[in-house]
Amino acid sequence: MHRVVETGAVYKVDWSCSGVDADTEVSHSRSGTYLHKASTNVAEEKKVYTLPDGSSLDFFTSGYTKIKPATPDHTAAGFKAYADLTEADVLAWCKADGVGTKAEALITSSITNKIAASANSTGMPWVAE
Repeated sequence: MHRVVETGAVYKVDWSCSGVDADTEVSHSRSGTYLHKASTNVAEEKKVYTLPDGSSLDFFTSGYTKIKPATPDHTAAGFKAYADLTEADVLAWCKADGVGTKAEALITSSITNKIAASANSTGMPWVAE
């Protein structure tokens, strides 16, 4: 976990997940990163794009929520500092972000594909393997 030492705010978690088929012992793993995010309501935003001919084009957007990585506010209600976190707390963050479901589905799919591929073979019968 990555944290701000002074406040104990955890802003990033590196995770890994592994799976093994009980019958064939074929395995696969995945890893990734969970980032704490904060949302901001944007009333209006102007973006200016410069075109190849040097002229500019203005785009306006309004009424949306911008979500971006952020360091947790250590003064906010419900804040839990690094020293007080449990494994269950951190797993809940990752799973709420969709990590568990996505990773487990990809691992299961990969193991299934590896098992299916092992049922096939290539080669030439006159060449010793």
